[in-house]
Amino acid sequence: MDARYHFVTTYRLTGKATRVWDVLRDVEGWARWWPGLESVRLIRAPNGREGVGAVHRYVVRAPVGYRFAYETEVTAIEPMRYVDAVARGELAGRGRVAMEPPAGEDVTVWIAWLVETPKRWMRVLSPIARPAFAWNHHRLMNGFGTGLASASGMLLVSTEHAELSPRQPGFWVMPEPAR
Repeated sequence: MDARYHFVTTYRLTGKATRVWDVLRDVEGWARWWPGLESVRLIRAPNGREGVGAVHRYVVRAPVGYRFAYETEVTAIEPMRYVDAVARGELAGRGRVAMEPPAGEDVTVWIAWLVETPKRWMRVLSPIARPAFAWNHHRLMNGFGTGLASASGMLLVSTEHAELSPRQPGFWVMPEPAR
C-alpha cells in the first residue's frame, strides 16, 4: 500500500513579518530552536536567485523516538511569500513554506508537506500506523511553531493542523500561497 501523506500546519504569529522571514531563511540555524531537529547542514550551496538550488540534510528524532533523515532541494523562492522544495531520503515528496500577507501585526505562516515514506516498515505499517505518524508530525510541527516564534521574537497565537486522506478531494495537490 502507498504511504502518502498530505499535511498542512498553519501558524498565526504577532509581530514583524520580516523577522519571521529572516528566521525561516536561516535554515542552518533551525536546529538551535526546533526541538526534534537534531541537525541540519548545507550539502550544496544555492546556484540560483534567492537560494534556489540549495540542498540541506536534516536528521530528525520523532517524538516516539525513531530517527529519520532526508534532504531538501529548494526549487523556488519568492521573498516574503514562499519557499518550495523537493524532499528525498527517508521522506520523499514536496514541501512549501508560505507567508500570507500581514494583516496588521498578525503574520500567518503555513507549511505543507506532500510526502511519502520510502522506509519499508513505514509503508507496511501505514494502514494501521497512519494516526501515529500524523501525531508525530503534528508534535514536531508544534515544536517548529514554538521555536519559530521564540527565534523571531514573536508571539505564537495559534497552531492548526490539517491532514487530507488519500480519498479526499485535493489530496496530493499543493496549496497555493495567498496573493
